[in-house]
Amino acid sequence: MKLRKGRYAKWQGNVYELASYQRIYYLSTDDSSLAEQGFRPQNGRPGRYIREVSVKDLEDAYEVIPYTIYKSHRFLVEGETEGGNLVLITSDPYVRNDLEVKPYGRHEFIIEVSPNEVDLAEERRGILGFSSPASIYQKNLK
Repeated sequence: MKLRKGRYAKWQGNVYELASYQRIYYLSTDDSSLAEQGFRPQNGRPGRYIREVSVKDLEDAYEVIPYTIYKSHRFLVEGETEGGNLVLITSDPYVRNDLEVKPYGRHEFIIEVSPNEVDLAEERRGILGFSSPASIYQKNLK
């Protein structure tokens, strides 16, 4: 399963991960065939390629926030364990009444579940002056 989380940008009709360093923006990919389009190997990250890009050249930019509803509670998807389970986090205090969650940080709770137990969705938030047609974009990721 490929869990999308973080910042993304659409450039020349394709979607790439978006990174920034000192107000300079970079598209990031693992596709080595894009050297002709200005992508070069990224220092310190074998198999990753980056290309500097101007914000004005982007067609869209947004942050992807994966989430799920598990046993009637909304959880953000924090990541995946090495064993393939999903790590879910919520700040809903009532979750303790229904599920065996563990405390996580201040006023948050964490639980690990199998990806087979949930349907994933994505919330997209426009960044860098872009706005999505809808503030919430849901997509079944199974």
